[in-house]
Amino acid sequence: MRTKAKELPAILTIADTMAYLSCSRQHIYDLLNAGRIRTYKIGRRRYIDADSLAHLFWR
Repeated sequence: MRTKAKELPAILTIADTMAYLSCSRQHIYDLLNAGRIRTYKIGRRRYIDADSLAHLFWR
C-alpha cells in the first residue's frame, strides 16, 4: 500500500523548517546567512520559501 507524501505549504516558519529538516535553529540561520535558503520578513516574523528548501537537496 502506498502512502501519500505530505506536501509542504508555500512558506514555512523557522520552527516548521526546524521540524521538517530535523535540525537546530542555528543551522537554519547558518543556511540563511550562507544564502542557501530564501526568506521573507513580514512584520517581525521570518518565513522560508518552500522552493528554496527543495533546492537544498538538488544542488
